[in-house]
Amino acid sequence: MKVYGIIGWKNAGKTGLMERLVAEITGRGFTVSTVKHVHHDVDLDQPGKDSYRHRAAGASEVVLASAHRFALMREHRGPEPELTAVLARMAPVDLVLVEGYKRDAHPKIEVFREETGQALIQPGDPLVRAVATDLPLELPVPVLDLNDTGAVADFILTETGLAGSGFDTVVVVDWSGAATPSPRRPSADAIWIGVAGVTGETVSYHRTRADAEAHLNDLFALEAAAGRRVLAGFDFPLGYPEGFARRLTGEASALALWDWLAAGIEDAPDNANNRFALADAINAGFPVQGPFWGRPAGQPLAHLPERRLCDHDVLGLAERRRVERTVPRAQSVWKLYTTGSVGSQALLGLPVLARLRQRFGASVWPFEQATGPLVLAEIYPSLLAPQVAASGDEIKDRAQVRLLARALYRLGRAGELGQLFDAAPDWPGRSEEGWILGVGQADLLRRALA
Repeated sequence: MKVYGIIGWKNAGKTGLMERLVAEITGRGFTVSTVKHVHHDVDLDQPGKDSYRHRAAGASEVVLASAHRFALMREHRGPEPELTAVLARMAPVDLVLVEGYKRDAHPKIEVFREETGQALIQPGDPLVRAVATDLPLELPVPVLDLNDTGAVADFILTETGLAGSGFDTVVVVDWSGAATPSPRRPSADAIWIGVAGVTGETVSYHRTRADAEAHLNDLFALEAAAGRRVLAGFDFPLGYPEGFARRLTGEASALALWDWLAAGIEDAPDNANNRFALADAINAGFPVQGPFWGRPAGQPLAHLPERRLCDHDVLGLAERRRVERTVPRAQSVWKLYTTGSVGSQALLGLPVLARLRQRFGASVWPFEQATGPLVLAEIYPSLLAPQVAASGDEIKDRAQVRLLARALYRLGRAGELGQLFDAAPDWPGRSEEGWILGVGQADLLRRALA
């Protein structure tokens, strides 16, 4: 249970911000409770009522219970209780917002407005992590727009590690770059979608990318209608080595490249597609041998060799992304044919993600904060290789999506999923390359299945 404070002088706007934050953060799928400190005596009871008489007779606690809520009143008959004692009596939630208790040892945002006539609290309190104000202040901590509730909520969720956790449903997708429909009988050469969430666990088999995209559209629409927050992971690269997106789109942005590929890829309902021709055209745009390689021998494309011929030092594009250099078994995104051709999966998968992102307003981690009703991320099911091997499932892909969805969902429910999102390093190339959720945190994922 995370605790975050909202402090400030009287009439600074604390209560208004608290009200808006509760609505904003619960609207994102998190559970929130509040504590408000007051300086006057608190009494919800009235003399003459039965409950008042119970207290007057010496009862330590009195509960008023009705069909829709109950109120617990405790007579401490002594010093004012510490905030920790109050919090210890509360039911577990994702986040407790505390208004007041400005001198207690928890992180806080100060609400500041000039009209109060008071000085800032922040300079004397190192636990004030940001100031929400309507003034243009220069401070050693972040200055947030008091009227931008979403930005304040983003700050709190990031600070508490809740950004990226609190998901009601986790979807894990094992993608395919096949050129024809997969067998009718479930097999590894297909698309598998695993789901774990508040409604249970399911695994589905899809013979074509068109069928899988339609399934995901229906699934995300259903989850959105039910008010459930979704994390969807895909097992192909969501970005390319630094410099590639800028060369094709003029922007150092993987998301701009998604849209560029969506405009160029043709993928029919029967999986027939133009990925090799598009890669050939991309390679042709380089003054030396381009980065893509791998194709069927029956497709003689002048600029797309059957094997790797590119000199990456001369080309100025790395063979592997930074994250792939930390995962030795990960294949290069430039490889388009034969076993492990994740390059074909990316070329055919990113246009699908571009459409899903546009339709549902999804956030894409780590290019964007992992907030909002739908978050898309890159995953690597092989992080759970020992658990998959021990599952006894005859189809590895089916076991992978089922177990990884379960592990991510359990971490989210335990409030630990934020550790996976926080593990991604920040460097200028991340806007193009991205990161794999869970890399460096395999032990945490595996413990979630224990």
